[in-house]
Parts: sequence; C-alpha cells; structure tokens
Amino acid sequence: MTRKIKRVDIYNEIEYIGRLSDQLLADGYHAGNTVVITVSTDYSSIVGQCLRHSLSHNLEICDGFGIDVPYPDETWNEEYLGDLRSAVVHYDKLFRKNGKNILLVEAAVIRGGNYTFVVDYLKKMYSNKIVTLALYENVHSKFKSDYVGEYYDDTTQDVTFWWERDNKHWS
Repeated sequence: MTRKIKRVDIYNEIEYIGRLSDQLLADGYHAGNTVVITVSTDYSSIVGQCLRHSLSHNLEICDGFGIDVPYPDETWNEEYLGDLRSAVVHYDKLFRKNGKNILLVEAAVIRGGNYTFVVDYLKKMYSNKIVTLALYENVHSKFKSDYVGEYYDDTTQDVTFWWERDNKHWS
C-alpha cells in the first residue's frame, strides 16, 4: 500500500497554531507563567516562535528556546544528550525560580520516541508542570500530547510541510 502525502500548507499551519494558541490562553498559559521549549528545532521552530508571540502577556513575549533531538536513523548520543542537559541548565538559570510551566512544542509527533525521552528526562528534575503540544500527531504514536492541532494516520499518510525538502534521515 502506498502512503498518501499529506502536504501541510501554510494556511493549515497558521490555522492550527492559532487554534492551539487560543486553547492554551483559555487554559491559562501565557508569557507570565510559561516557557516554550521547541523540540526538534529544524521542524518545529516556526510553531514555537509563533506560539511565543501569541502567548504574550502584559506586553512580554513568552520566553523560549529550542533543543535538537535525534533523527529516526540516529540515537540519543552524547551530542544530543549534551543539548538536552544545556537546555536544563538554561531553564534552571532563567526560569525555574519563577516556577514557570514548561511547554514542549513539536511540529509533528510520528512515533513519539523523542518526546517520551525528553518528557521523562525533564520529569525527573522538575515538579513544574510540563505541557506538550504537537501541531500534527500520529494516531499510532506511543506518546499522546496534551494539545494537538490535527491527528493523522501514518499507515495511510505521510505528513510533509510546505517548506520541507527531502533529506537523508527520512528514507
């Protein structure tokens, strides 16, 4: 069976970011109490940056930064673990004392392995609330995000963003 390409156009991306932003704000998440950590910056930076601005509060943009995670053909090696440890140090220095929630942001959760790893790692260190968001999430993912723009089925669809180009890690 051939999987159909689910091409995510810019309008869908903007619509889902706006809808998710509205949900987060309605649930009380904003720049005064939340830090956005973009997971997998090469795919998720657009989502993270838009959310940082839309969660502005009292004229302050939401704080945030990003971490890189392994591609499907890679593992959590020292380079990626170092990036995750650096994120923890950054959060501790700037935000932990303020008790800010952690909002993890992903453009697409496919299998959920990286999200599970990051969340489990952070939960060992923080009592702060960790909230997860995926613009797109595979219905078969082992990880279930708190906020999802749209679900898809990777047995029949392959999500491809409007800005995405082929790369060697997704063969």
